[in-house]
Amino acid sequence: MLVLDDNPVLIDGLNFLINSTRQLHAIILPQRNQKLCEAIEKLEPDVIVADPNFLDGLVSECGLQLQDLRARTKLIAYCDARETQSGETYINRGYSGVVTKTVASPRLLRAIKSVHAGDVVIDETVLALSDRPSRPCAIDQRKLSMKEEFVLRHVALGKAMKEIAADIQLSAKTVETYKYRAIKKLDLRTRSDIVNYAISVGWLQH
Repeated sequence: MLVLDDNPVLIDGLNFLINSTRQLHAIILPQRNQKLCEAIEKLEPDVIVADPNFLDGLVSECGLQLQDLRARTKLIAYCDARETQSGETYINRGYSGVVTKTVASPRLLRAIKSVHAGDVVIDETVLALSDRPSRPCAIDQRKLSMKEEFVLRHVALGKAMKEIAADIQLSAKTVETYKYRAIKKLDLRTRSDIVNYAISVGWLQH
């Protein structure tokens, strides 16, 4: 794990917290002013926990886009509660997780572990700060069968059809059919639509 923020005290605190677990290991930048692209090349972190505004500046210095960075590592937006945008905004930009800097340590660690495992995580504190209600599509959710909901939930988490099929012991073609039925019922078109829907009904809360 690599922590990026303009507050060195916060970085030291998060590194200590991460290293207090057996499953995670915090990577320390050899030089605090080292260019991000050089650090990524050398350290190869699995997950970056970063203040989004600070990360934007580092990415810009390297002449990269956030999507370029996402291709090499998973990203968690570690946001100032006063400046936090909606969870969908960060997910659409390429983050796999969003938490605020006021979140309790156990929840932050759970979010890091979940993102590392391949999940998408929007902490409930971020949902509470969002202007949109946390469950605007609850009525629509009842339209889905149990298998349709299962498939759509796991599509939102980024699983491939073959993985989902293995989980419920069905063919990939059958799983694709469940996905198609679900998105038709909910009038969803893109994967971003599916992720936004999953956020709105609370599937991605940890």
